[in-house]
Amino acid sequence: MHLATLFCAKYLFALPIALLLWGWISANARDRRALLIRGVVALIVGVALAKGGGALYDDPRPFVVGHFPPMIAHAPDNGFPSDHSLLVFSCALLLWPFDRRLCAAAFVCAALVGAGRVASGLHHPIDVLASLAFAGIGCAAGVAISRIRDQNHHALQKGDIH
Repeated sequence: MHLATLFCAKYLFALPIALLLWGWISANARDRRALLIRGVVALIVGVALAKGGGALYDDPRPFVVGHFPPMIAHAPDNGFPSDHSLLVFSCALLLWPFDRRLCAAAFVCAALVGAGRVASGLHHPIDVLASLAFAGIGCAAGVAISRIRDQNHHALQKGDIH
């Protein structure tokens, strides 16, 4: 169990990134462009929410509160939110409109990363859940911006906007 927790907490985050990259590579040119726009917006919004949330809510890491050594060496800083979880949930959610199977696989991995970060004593569940919420908001903002861009692009092509 110790090795599985360590793997999930420390290394599994690479798989959702790889799945997102695979989704991008295998997409057509239009979907690649949309995925890129959505990803940039999701990154900006997600990181802004995470930084703001971390500034407003201080959540000492479980190993600090519980006075035990963490399974993975880490600074005793604010654990809110989980950066690893923000990254992997964002990767998973970005895939939703393009490839539901890749999204599901990435989401399972993201959940395992979050569970591993909690089980290893690095985060409380609220840190992971907040990261999921921030990732969702960031990805939703990316979808909105991408759709606005597409609508404006189509209007320009039709000559509706001067």
